[in-house]
Amino acid sequence: MEESAASEITFSDLELFVSFAEREHFGRTAADLGVSVATVQRGVRALERKLGIALVEQAGRQVRMLNAGRVLVREAQAVLRARLDAVDTTRAEAGRPQRLLRIAHTYSLGLGFVPGVLAELLQQHAGLRFHCRQSSANEVVSTLLRGECDVAFTSVSPTEADLVVEPLFTEFVLLAVPVDDPLAERDEVSLREVADRPFISMELGASSRTHMINACARAGFVPRFAIEVSDLFVVEAMVGAGIGVSVVPEGMNDHRHPRVARIRIHDPDWAGRTIFLAYQRAIGQHPTVQALARIARTRGRERGSARSPAE
Repeated sequence: MEESAASEITFSDLELFVSFAEREHFGRTAADLGVSVATVQRGVRALERKLGIALVEQAGRQVRMLNAGRVLVREAQAVLRARLDAVDTTRAEAGRPQRLLRIAHTYSLGLGFVPGVLAELLQQHAGLRFHCRQSSANEVVSTLLRGECDVAFTSVSPTEADLVVEPLFTEFVLLAVPVDDPLAERDEVSLREVADRPFISMELGASSRTHMINACARAGFVPRFAIEVSDLFVVEAMVGAGIGVSVVPEGMNDHRHPRVARIRIHDPDWAGRTIFLAYQRAIGQHPTVQALARIARTRGRERGSARSPAE
């Protein structure tokens, strides 16, 4: 493809082709876009001419995407997202309402809490888009500090002066054991009862690992790690396979693992963590961020912000 042909490809060309790829049907694409079938056909063929390659093949009335077409769709979607992100970022820097909100959150908060907050926010601000990234608590904070997200939900409280940090709620950490373990029938357990067991842990630097070590220390022992992984869901997969036990956030109760039982820890007296909302102070006046913060506070109170270690 010559440079002159490449420069002729427009956003409209890409948008039409992405729409066509979702349906692989000229008629349905035309109906959904409110144009004629001939317009869609001409658009696809014109894009093929500009690229100098075939993107689709037609046998009778059946149209099928070729591999080159699927590659173009993937790349076109990235280009179109980048265009929207550029516009949203520019509007945000100018103090205009954001249409894209970049969210970073820890693994367990992505199961129930964060989706609930965003669903309610969408009811109030239709048309918003979100980009969500899940990671360990420390990496979530790093993402915020690098400017790669607008809002963070994490169990680590950053201290930088240019951030707004609010505690939302506290939650217990739970002992995770295989469902066929004798402890699985219990409502509560002491960590001392598993002091001689192998533990499954998140890798060094993860906040859930720190909470586990602290809880075990208060119970009077140092856990022996059998396996260290980088994903909280893999932790539970290892527990479910019978390799060891683990300590996981209460938020993991927002989904059911068929081979894992989670049990409240009563000794030490209280084992838990605080969940924080954090965002750059500079965007704190944006209406979407203010609305998200209000919803998060309300849902945090509902989830258990009144808990304290004494309870």
